[in-house]
Amino acid sequence: FSLASEASKQHSVGDTLQIVISAKDTRNNIVTNIGDFFRASILTKVKSKAGSGAVGIIKDHQNGTYTATFRLLWEGDVTIKIQLVLLRQAIDVIERTKRKYPIDLVTYRKRYIVGNDEIDTECNVDPAIFNNTSAVCNYSDPHAGAWWYCEKAANISCNTSGHHGEIRHRDVNGGKLYGRLSRTNTTRTMGTGYHMWHSLLFNIGRDPLANRRRCVRGLATPQISGFYRNGVWNSLVCKNRHFSSQAGWQQCLKGKTLNLMGDSTMRQWWEHLSRILEMKETLIPDAIHKTGPLLARDTVNNITVNFRSHGPPRRIAFTWTFHLKYVANIIDEIDGGPNDVICITMWAHFASYPEEVYRKRMEAVRAAIERLLHRSPKTLVVIKSANTRKGNELISGEWLAYKLDSIMREIFHGINVVLVDAWEMTSAQHWHEDAIHPAEDIIVQELEFLCSFICPL
Repeated sequence: FSLASEASKQHSVGDTLQIVISAKDTRNNIVTNIGDFFRASILTKVKSKAGSGAVGIIKDHQNGTYTATFRLLWEGDVTIKIQLVLLRQAIDVIERTKRKYPIDLVTYRKRYIVGNDEIDTECNVDPAIFNNTSAVCNYSDPHAGAWWYCEKAANISCNTSGHHGEIRHRDVNGGKLYGRLSRTNTTRTMGTGYHMWHSLLFNIGRDPLANRRRCVRGLATPQISGFYRNGVWNSLVCKNRHFSSQAGWQQCLKGKTLNLMGDSTMRQWWEHLSRILEMKETLIPDAIHKTGPLLARDTVNNITVNFRSHGPPRRIAFTWTFHLKYVANIIDEIDGGPNDVICITMWAHFASYPEEVYRKRMEAVRAAIERLLHRSPKTLVVIKSANTRKGNELISGEWLAYKLDSIMREIFHGINVVLVDAWEMTSAQHWHEDAIHPAEDIIVQELEFLCSFICPL
């Protein structure tokens, strides 16, 4: 790749920089793929510390060339990083695998305990997968956009509670397409891709943080919505907060009830808020930590933080079925009000299914949010996006997460909610590996951005 403009040009903060990328084979021929999955970032490394970083916007010209556009947001030496996450051919393998196994890449079960016996029944989004003539228990709820079925156990009512859990992942692999090489360290890993680097120097220029707005609901999120400077996230959406003490967090959240719902990346918010505020946890009967429900309180400052796991599908250790509720129904049970904050994320456990399964679930969540805002307009609703990750690309990898995240953004476009762009916040940093559960410093800055809307500057 190369600069779109003259390499000798002086660049200043506030400028825009474009990089031209050419996809070539080992013989230096242009590869006319359409839809290679690239990630681009601009960064400044600091030895043994968190550095500075921001994402670039990739445009596919559909002829083997791509353009990456960057905003120059801080002065000094920077490095341009271009990462080929997946070839188009690898994406084709993922999509072909999902067409071949649309509902059984991951399979689930409901387990009953009868005396000393364990009785397992298979569960999934379509009863056709059971491939037998036995009776079926229908746990679907069209109101919540959810379809879920389990084989009926002999002599046990469908209404009997059991434990939800995962049976297995289908043994699928993409062959050589997934032994991807990193040019920075020549180590073959599942989630690295090809990296290319180019260094530049930028001069002092216009302050990108000047004239930012207060953080209020409904603000548009630009394609480049912020950047890290020495490990600190600076939002380009609005004036975001940073707390230097526990007292700052307490003052912001005093009198608030936070209802967190979704997957384990949302549970991380509950864990870190409980830790930062040193809250007292109230144990819920028969609940396990991984799926909740979880409840923590600060009685002095009247702060309550709840976490509820979304309903199936959920790849988890066994948990009681009565603790798993569909998110749309949870929202419908909340009265709302100026001291209520609703935070939602759902994506990781839907990656192995057809996109329509996810779309229906999220459309029902949007409808529930609209009902909530109609009866209680001052309720603050926050959507947290997916984040970058490593994983089995055929079942739960980054491309599948990216596709679901794009659907989520489409569904919630135009609704009066807040977006915490965890995808960008994990893409822009370079001092941690991609992971399904981001590191503590990233989670804390997601929470600080959340608080920027709870108690705006």
